[in-house]
Amino acid sequence: MEAFKIMLKMQEEKIDLRDYINVLLKRKRIIILIFLIAIIAAAMASYFTISPSPIYKSSTTFSVAQIDGRAVINITESLEIMKSSVFLNEVINRMNLEINAGQLKSQIEVKNLKGTNFIEISVVDNSPEKAKNLAENITEVFIRQNQGKYREKVKLVEDRLKTLEEQISELEKNIEMIKKALKGIAASKELSEGERQFQTSLLLSSSITERELYNTLTNQANSLKVSLKSYEDFKIINNVQILVSPIKPNIKLNIIIAGILGLFIGVFVAFFMEFWQKGKS
Repeated sequence: MEAFKIMLKMQEEKIDLRDYINVLLKRKRIIILIFLIAIIAAAMASYFTISPSPIYKSSTTFSVAQIDGRAVINITESLEIMKSSVFLNEVINRMNLEINAGQLKSQIEVKNLKGTNFIEISVVDNSPEKAKNLAENITEVFIRQNQGKYREKVKLVEDRLKTLEEQISELEKNIEMIKKALKGIAASKELSEGERQFQTSLLLSSSITERELYNTLTNQANSLKVSLKSYEDFKIINNVQILVSPIKPNIKLNIIIAGILGLFIGVFVAFFMEFWQKGKS
């Protein structure tokens, strides 16, 4: 008995599903019509109503200079500086723009890529060329303002290294002179054995001192050379490209959403019409 009830219920479900499919097939023209109207309306709205001027976006990423693995500037503070009126006015003057700092601020977005020393600058504008130029100029102005800090620190290390190398060169000469003096004492026939030993002892003591100082300064110089190799200047990671397609309006997305909504509305209208027709009969 239970098996019969289950089979009957399954049969009823099949009939209901078949009825639904029949309704959709019967009203397919109205469904397709509403679907097409929705797509055409979305396309027309995207082109002429939603955004008369397309908006383009250009982005560039650069790395902040590092010394011993640490950024030479405070990246969080730098993000705020890049959106300040003082900084933006310099960009405006550099490009001879006819806008104010507030307007330019609304066009840009700056962010630090999490866990890195990378800063990404994004600019939106109704001209792809202008968006590209703005992104490039903002990056150039920021790097120019901050690169001096990096170069000053590098110069300090380079000057220190140069001084060490000069001292090392002098020590090498002294050590070489001591070697020659030792050979001269050993070959001298005018010195007594006691004088020879005394002078040799003094020179050897001086040689040890010079050698120790030479090794210390050489290690310091090598350490500075290794550090200099690890230093990283400001560097553009990806150059700005002119975008062909605007980010707004996103016509494709608008049409897809409108098409889905059109299908839902079409199906709803089809079942409503079927319900209304049955209600009259």
